[in-house]
Amino acid sequence: MDPEMLSETLEALSSRGAQRARGKHVHTLRGIRGVPDGEVARVLAAAWYEDPPHLPVDAGDLRQLYGTAFEDGLVAIGLLAATVPDTPREALEEGLDWLDRVDETATSDALGTLVLGPAALVTGALDELLAETMRHGRAEVRRAGAIAALAFLPVPIQGPAAAALRERVGERRVQHVAEAHSDVIAGWLDAFLRDESPLVRKALRRVLREWSGADPEAVVAWADTVHGGLPKILKAEVDRAARRARR
Repeated sequence: MDPEMLSETLEALSSRGAQRARGKHVHTLRGIRGVPDGEVARVLAAAWYEDPPHLPVDAGDLRQLYGTAFEDGLVAIGLLAATVPDTPREALEEGLDWLDRVDETATSDALGTLVLGPAALVTGALDELLAETMRHGRAEVRRAGAIAALAFLPVPIQGPAAAALRERVGERRVQHVAEAHSDVIAGWLDAFLRDESPLVRKALRRVLREWSGADPEAVVAWADTVHGGLPKILKAEVDRAARRARR
């Protein structure tokens, strides 16, 4: 793979209008080019099809691409995610190294759900992922750890960074697992439950919402074990799960 060529392609697709629009929601030290999500996905899918990376050989190129700009980072995450089935341990180590440069939520979510969650599940390194994220000083890093739990649920992967995985399997709808790993998710939520950052709590709310759709009885059973009550933002999701469980 050629990280400089990919960056040049993204720059050619950028515009001031798209940069202003994205800049309303994304603030990162790496900078924003202003490339629409659809174009990011197209570039990523083509990059995987034409010259897929392999670890550890291409780790340095992926690292360079990830650190160049926001959109380049999404492409790098997508390419790294597509290496997880072949080299999950190497992909996990690379993803953990990238956490130090996470400073906004779009990258947190892509890295957590596409790389860290699935790689940790496959390798059995769940405790390692928790240790690297749950007590980190930056909320964006903790969010990446919290939202990684979406990879333990049978939900379609979303966002432009998922394009390489879709290209790899030849399907528009791709999910990491066939059924909810409810025991793992319960422990995951316990680990992050008392985090007071809104960024982390919103991630947990999303996990709970998806979990309640896949296994509402497990959500209710987990909530009954929580001491000290649930944060308001999460209780609403548990109530929704309880209604589903009664149907």
